[in-house]
Amino acid sequence: MNPSYTLSIIGTGAVGSSIAYAAALRELPVRILLNDIDMKRAEGEALDLSDCTFLSSTTVETVSPKGVGQSDIIVITAGAKQNPGESRANLIDRNYKIMSSVMQGIRPINPKAKIIIVANPVEILCDIAQKLSGLPREQVFGSGTFLDSARLRLKIAQTLHINETSIHCYVLGEH
Repeated sequence: MNPSYTLSIIGTGAVGSSIAYAAALRELPVRILLNDIDMKRAEGEALDLSDCTFLSSTTVETVSPKGVGQSDIIVITAGAKQNPGESRANLIDRNYKIMSSVMQGIRPINPKAKIIIVANPVEILCDIAQKLSGLPREQVFGSGTFLDSARLRLKIAQTLHINETSIHCYVLGEH
């Protein structure tokens, strides 16, 4: 079966590689494209993931920034690391530069693409990505408080000694 959509991941560090791995294990008819400032790292990740998808219709390969722009789904994990004790707000200047470079590099962007931002400060970077991409707001998403909600559910479940699937709560606000 040919891949029915293309998922590109920019940034093959721990988060980007985990997203690619999770997508590959789903055995969906998807073409996963990896891009990183360190393309040797991206190539290594692609080779490793290809080993676990050889019996499925999922394909994994590397791609140039221009190739990313034509994807159906674009996940951007590229960003500066947060130093111990540093607030997410302190990342704005560094990650604005990174996001600007990424968005410039992937042009032209598929007008139907969905962009998912998984870098901090996520809310601000979503706004920046939306403006720089020219895509409608409803096509640019962020991981937002999803992780915060998962952490809260786990903590409540551990405190109450129950399964976390029994906890239904959401964190609202800024990540």
